Amino acid sequence: MAIEYQYKAKNKEGDLISGTIEAENKSVIARQLRDKGYYITEISEKRKALDVGEFLKMHKKVKLKNLAVFSQQFAAMIDAGISLVDSLNILVDQTEHRRLREVILKVRDDVETGVSLADAMAKHPAVFPQLYIQLVKAGESGGVLDRILNKLADHYDRQDELNSMVRSALYYPAVILTVGIIVVIFLVTQVVPQFVTMFQDFGSELPLPTRMLLAISTFMQSYWWALLLAFIIVLFILGRFRGTPAGKEKTDSWILKMPVIGPMMRKVYISRFSSTLAILVESGVDLLTALAIVEDVVGNKVYGEILTKARVRVREGSNLSDPLQESGEFPAMVVQMISVGEETGAIGTMLNKVSTFYDRQVEASVDGAISLIEPVMIVLLAVMVGFVAISIVTPMFDMFQQF
Repeated sequence: MAIEYQYKAKNKEGDLISGTIEAENKSVIARQLRDKGYYITEISEKRKALDVGEFLKMHKKVKLKNLAVFSQQFAAMIDAGISLVDSLNILVDQTEHRRLREVILKVRDDVETGVSLADAMAKHPAVFPQLYIQLVKAGESGGVLDRILNKLADHYDRQDELNSMVRSALYYPAVILTVGIIVVIFLVTQVVPQFVTMFQDFGSELPLPTRMLLAISTFMQSYWWALLLAFIIVLFILGRFRGTPAGKEKTDSWILKMPVIGPMMRKVYISRFSSTLAILVESGVDLLTALAIVEDVVGNKVYGEILTKARVRVREGSNLSDPLQESGEFPAMVVQMISVGEETGAIGTMLNKVSTFYDRQVEASVDGAISLIEPVMIVLLAVMVGFVAISIVTPMFDMFQQF
């Protein structure tokens, strides 16, 4: 895919010239200009006018599924004997994700100039995480890049599936509750006021639920902007608090203590820890480097701090299982399997077994969480809508009884 570049150069007479050329990369342009006898001073990609749609596409996050598909295709090409540069060229045409395609182009340009694949990917940490870079480096040094890429594809597929299950458990109650709140707000602000005049003309004292509902309705109609502003401020404060190291550790600790959600998320973190550490160790990455990567991948500050302390202890000569056991956040079964793996030299195998076991546990926890949350949501919505219905119907019955 051709890209438009701007160039500045000096001709044989020493005059400064500039212009634009479409080419696949900078090296093609440099070769063309040198053939004309020009001395190149600058080559840069031409900036286009800001397009909101293009901007959003370029900054769209590269998801785990995108990395999994990219790795599968890359592995198939390497296994077929296609060179790195040719493989990357093909991937540029096959990749639909705009941001990932642009990054592959830059990686290809670097590889063409002699940079290793891992080092070229390391220039784009927002797309290729440390786990990916370290494993690619191990695959290049061991001559097993295709096997490593297949492992990465399986790993990211597995993580994407796990994340999807968790999202289904978390989004379901959130959507139901949001719909319920919208319905109640509609009833309170649009339906209830229709009855206000009728109730006031009735003249008798209204029941307590009706008076409460009328007060809520009046307040929401008069001060809806204040409620919206307060909601935005609370979200902003929580976001800022979550953005601090202490805030992230505190909120991550709260997540682990939440009923139903806490035990499920604990299993997710343990599965993520064990599967990531397994693929790193089995690919030849040393344990200390592997632990440093897992600290960031695990996704919970509490577990990240435990792994940081564990890495220090391992560096001092301790077994990995000892600090994990002392933390109290890892189940005895996990600690025992890691301990057996350390003694037998098969820690990667044991970690894979732990990960497989906890993947099943997460699936069961998601089903259990949904089955528990669903009736709670139904009862909550029934109480909210029921309160509105009773508040409206009760004075109407009183009116009918007087006629």
